[in-house]
Amino acid sequence: MSRQVFEPGMRTAMQPRVRRGTSLIEVLIASVLLTTAIGALLGTSKKVSEQMATSRKQMVASSVAQARLDSLQSISCAALVTTSPGDRITRGIHEGWTVTSGTNSKLITLTLTIPGLSSDVIYTTIVPCV
Repeated sequence: MSRQVFEPGMRTAMQPRVRRGTSLIEVLIASVLLTTAIGALLGTSKKVSEQMATSRKQMVASSVAQARLDSLQSISCAALVTTSPGDRITRGIHEGWTVTSGTNSKLITLTLTIPGLSSDVIYTTIVPCV
C-alpha cells in the first residue's frame, strides 16, 4: 500500500476549492447597488436644496411683513384709514393690506404672495386707538 503524502497547499477531493477574487456577476451586482445608493443621495440633496430655497424665500417674506406692519402701526388711527387698502411689491414679494375699523382699534390684514409658493401668507395685527 502506498501512502499519499499531503503537502501544504494541496487539497483532497473532499475539500472545497479556495476562491480567490470575485466573479463578474458579483462585480455587476455591487455596481448596481452602488449606483442606486448614489442616485438616492443625489435625489435627497436636490430635495434639501429646494427646501432651503423655500425657507430663504419665507425668511425674506417675514422680514418684509414685519417692516410693513411696523410702518402701518406707526401711523395714527385717523391717518390709517386713508392709507388702506395698499398694494406694493417689495424684494419680489407682492404685498397687499387692508385696514378694518373696529371700536377703539384697527385690524390690519397683510397678504403676501411669494413667488414659487403655492399659497399666500397672511398676517394680521390689531392696532389699539386711544
